Amino acid sequence: MSPLRTFIVEDNKVIFDNLVSTLEELANVEVIGHAVDEQGAVQWLSQGDRFDLMIVDIFLLSGSGLGVLKAA
Repeated sequence: MSPLRTFIVEDNKVIFDNLVSTLEELANVEVIGHAVDEQGAVQWLSQGDRFDLMIVDIFLLSGSGLGVLKAA
C-alpha cells in the first residue's frame, strides 16, 4: 500500500515535529508539504501537487485554517 501523501498546516514547530514523528510511526504517511500560515498553504495548494490527506491547524500565526480549507 502506498503511503498517504500528506500536507500539514501547523505554525508551532514542536507540535509539527511531534505530529510528523507520530504519524510516521503509527501510519503509512509521507509528509510532502508543510506551511505555517494561510498564505503559504494557499500558495502550496495552487501548485497543484496531489495529496491524500491534509491536516490543518485552525489558529495560525497569519490567516486562518478556515481560509486554507476554503482554498482546498
